[in-house]
Amino acid sequence: MTNGDNFLDIQFAAYRNERLAEVRPAGSAAVRATVGHRRRVAMTAGAAAAVALIAGPAAGYAALERGPAPPGPVISTEPTPEPTSPAPVSPSPTGTAPRAPATADGHIARTDLLGARLDLPPWWGDAPCQGEGRLAGDKPSEEGNWLESVDYADVDRDGAEETVAMLGCKFNHKVIQTQVAVFERDPTGKIIVAGQVLTSRPIGWIFQVDARPDGSIRIEVGDREPVGERDENLVVRQWRTYGWTGQKFAQTAGPRSFPAKPNLADLRVTATDIAYGAPQDGSRHGTTTVRIHNAGPADADYVFLSLELGDNVRHEGKGWSGCAEANTNAGSSPPNLGCLLGRLPAGETRTLVLGVASSGAELSQVSARAHVMRLDRQRDPVPDAKTADNEFHFDQG
Repeated sequence: MTNGDNFLDIQFAAYRNERLAEVRPAGSAAVRATVGHRRRVAMTAGAAAAVALIAGPAAGYAALERGPAPPGPVISTEPTPEPTSPAPVSPSPTGTAPRAPATADGHIARTDLLGARLDLPPWWGDAPCQGEGRLAGDKPSEEGNWLESVDYADVDRDGAEETVAMLGCKFNHKVIQTQVAVFERDPTGKIIVAGQVLTSRPIGWIFQVDARPDGSIRIEVGDREPVGERDENLVVRQWRTYGWTGQKFAQTAGPRSFPAKPNLADLRVTATDIAYGAPQDGSRHGTTTVRIHNAGPADADYVFLSLELGDNVRHEGKGWSGCAEANTNAGSSPPNLGCLLGRLPAGETRTLVLGVASSGAELSQVSARAHVMRLDRQRDPVPDAKTADNEFHFDQG
């Protein structure tokens, strides 16, 4: 067990202040959902920086660069044959989803989409993405929704084309999600959503869209976001086909899962809410029970656990003795409690009852986040088989 004045704290603060400064929580007045959203955005940067503090060597820092990389040529680890086109599907006579009757032409120009104020389909999970407003024509430098591409197909076979668009969401300099949605016009000429086809999470990533003459929509997906040359070479790409069922868009052809990678582990984390007691000696005290499971198939040489609880929160108690190293990184952004765990074989679960203390009568945030990352023997990060369950949001209050 180490304390906040050791080498790990110094390395963490230096690295975060110089390279990965993020937006701080808005304070106790912020609503829980907003704070939770902003915590999610810092997932990659916060976990990577925490790994860097444990790893130490400069080479480890270089390995943690996670700026969004444009999709490059990646060789799939399995054949991806051209999927067959789905047979025409007649719209269901009843319960056909809340779609207004379209006008004769749903072919909407890119400029018209960019000029309209839109109600977008929901993004997956608690991504801090705008739900309505205007789309940017290019990927924004900091945050906002943008229009990546536009294509056209008669998805409902009514003789008029609809507009198939790939949209993106960027928040705090980081691309959060992409999605594919179909737009049309209602009888008044207003642009409306005909349906959402696919979101990049939890599937992994969306690379491109190809609307077909038969009304089907082909989408190239990947099992993860490519974030640098090292990770990009591990991405598995597939073409999957989607079609309108009369009620929604569903997959009609192509692979439905990604092949298992024997060299990867699937780490999963959950944490219980923290119930802080009344302030004592200027601090509030509580515990959270964290469970980390390795679903395999590979073992993890090390696991790094990061808890983001807000300003002025520190670790305390015997529960942290289960960590090979532990640290309170109160000066980081976001504030972070780090725990380095040793080997976690495939199929095993590690349970930690961790004590935390918050200075002052009020918490700077009520939404908290736990995140886990696998490290190799050199304490460098290793990609996970399924990143969506590497984090868990919980409450404190």
